[in-house]
Amino acid sequence: MTPKNQSIVQSGSKKQLPKCGHVRVFSHPRQLRSLRLVRSPASQHLRPRSFSGWPLSLAIELDTSSPNFISFTFRASTLRRQAIFAALAVLTRDGPESLASSLQSLVPAECHAYKSPHERIARAVMASPRAKEIVRSVFGAVPEGLLGVLNRVGGDPLPDPSLYFSLFETFTDPQHRVRRDVLHQQSGPVSAIQIKIIQHLHPVLVHNHILTRLHSVSEAKDANAAFTLIRNAVSSATEEAFRQSVENLGDKTDLATFFSRWIQKIDCPPTLPMIPENDPDIVVMTSGHEIAALGRRFRNCSSTRVVHAAIGYETLLEWKPSPGLVAQCRRLTDGQWILTDIHAKGNGQVEPSAAAAFRRKLQELGIPALSPGDLFPRARGVLSMIGVWHGLGNNLGFEDEDVVDDEDFAEVGNAA
Repeated sequence: MTPKNQSIVQSGSKKQLPKCGHVRVFSHPRQLRSLRLVRSPASQHLRPRSFSGWPLSLAIELDTSSPNFISFTFRASTLRRQAIFAALAVLTRDGPESLASSLQSLVPAECHAYKSPHERIARAVMASPRAKEIVRSVFGAVPEGLLGVLNRVGGDPLPDPSLYFSLFETFTDPQHRVRRDVLHQQSGPVSAIQIKIIQHLHPVLVHNHILTRLHSVSEAKDANAAFTLIRNAVSSATEEAFRQSVENLGDKTDLATFFSRWIQKIDCPPTLPMIPENDPDIVVMTSGHEIAALGRRFRNCSSTRVVHAAIGYETLLEWKPSPGLVAQCRRLTDGQWILTDIHAKGNGQVEPSAAAAFRRKLQELGIPALSPGDLFPRARGVLSMIGVWHGLGNNLGFEDEDVVDDEDFAEVGNAA
């Protein structure tokens, strides 16, 4: 061993050695293998916390090149752990050489001589005096509020490394200002699912009042779809009006009630049957107000069908000639309509002659009725006899030849 490479005690004194942050650097290979991490006083009292998931295999690779890396990470503070996980996320995307190059500013020049990029990465991360410097090295900047959110994520890694890039983009891209503000202002822990939900929500819906009521990305997408439906079907639903409505959302109001109240204001249904506005016999319900008024006049549940009109699934028609009827028509895949139900006031018995006139008029307008199953005589009677619920034409007012008349009842009673 040459005097230059000796780093052991000579003549009763220790040779002065270069340092990389908190890690003492030994130049002899044998001493490199026995290197021990010198922990800073701040980390002395931190209890080890393990982690799992995608970063673990990467950490094992780094620990193989630079022993004690995993031990260092286990004992790191919450924010430093998150900074390390962010660096490992960059490792999955850019590879070891690129990350090692990004981190080289964290250690003195004499530490750049290590051949393995994994060793350089591990030593740079352990030598960094602060988590902020790790984040700045791997992302190029530390936008305001990002470290606070990372700290509130907790000590475990986010389940997908791409979420670290999404967080950085959220805090740097001006178009995500609303998302950034909600994350920054939110109190308490920040979960991975909240980050994902905020990513997917329409900007108008990015608000704590909405975020606290959603529990999955699927629900966030449904909320977006509901907003889009309302924007298309309600003329008063401007972005500003909707944003104010979200701001005023009460603690006891759930999202179902919130969106339903907006849908009740529908005045631009996406599709309607081709019935002239001035038709003397038939009125098409084109708004939530008209549908609610129809329900009051006929004492039925028409008002519950507003949402079906809003999504273009159904339309309600009023038959004006006495005694008055309500028809439900449903849209087919080819854009045409079909009559499915006819209702009398108070859901009473539909008068066959009035229903027949209504059906004929709709047929002339290109809206046929569902078949009552009349290819065979007394079809409904046959189904009833064998115990099968039929429902064929029951609500279309077809003449019911299966009903037993009064004389039949009387004859049965006399026989008894």
